[in-house]
Amino acid sequence: MSLVEYARLKRHIDKRFDGLYSVLRAAELITTWAGVQGVVRAGLADKFFSIGDQFVATFNGQPVVWDVIGIDHDKPTDPRFTHSLTIQSRDILLTAQFDAPEPDNPNSDRQQYGNNRYIHSAIRQWLNSEEEEFTWQPQHQYDMPPPTGAIYDGPGFLKLLDPELVAVLGAVDKQVARNTVTDGGGQDLFSDKVFLLSIVEVYGGSEGTTSGEAPYPYYESLAPSPTGAALDGRIKYLGASVRYWRLRSPSLTGAGSPRSVGSNGSLGSTPASGSVGVAPAVVIV
Repeated sequence: MSLVEYARLKRHIDKRFDGLYSVLRAAELITTWAGVQGVVRAGLADKFFSIGDQFVATFNGQPVVWDVIGIDHDKPTDPRFTHSLTIQSRDILLTAQFDAPEPDNPNSDRQQYGNNRYIHSAIRQWLNSEEEEFTWQPQHQYDMPPPTGAIYDGPGFLKLLDPELVAVLGAVDKQVARNTVTDGGGQDLFSDKVFLLSIVEVYGGSEGTTSGEAPYPYYESLAPSPTGAALDGRIKYLGASVRYWRLRSPSLTGAGSPRSVGSNGSLGSTPASGSVGVAPAVVIV
């Protein structure tokens, strides 16, 4: 073997071992949330994780399973970052009111059932709060505070979540349709670290204005529409009981009911003031 050939072979071997070292080092790092973030930021999430993989992170002191539902699906709001890993609680964490009834609202649905516009909802505020004691802020002239003695009377969601996971979360750009009865149709844009999923993200298709939305691969792999056995993959539990869980999308032709996923996995609607399951998503950026 010539010296030139030997040098080429050595470089090849060194490169292979450097690659192996990098893989082993990354495998070691992903035992921590900071390590997972490093893999995501390096654009290697799809090399180490698959849709449907599961993590465990505590919520309110209890271990919770989180499913990987999207890789590079969500766009970070911070332009310094381009990659993301979206995870959702495997089951329902708790039940909560989406929004309180608004007795002074001129719309009768909102007087009785609360407001189904997600950007104005109490649940959105609470999910993105890191406060020791959650402080609700009115979002419009008819807005009313959520009930005391519920989840809103205590720490914000991010204060209850594993702090090492919270440290690696980033806000992402999201959209939500507006109802056509009181809010004029169209779409609201927002940027959050924690959010409820939309109809499109869970079932595909479209309902109202849904520009920029797409099904998460986790749910898209079940079926593009809410029919048949694929509904099983949308069923979520609270303890041993199957429960409805909230979506952020409104019922288009009403002002007081957001959409929800039924106990059999089918698409439904429930009043904003009702106590319905919450299975939020967060994004590692």
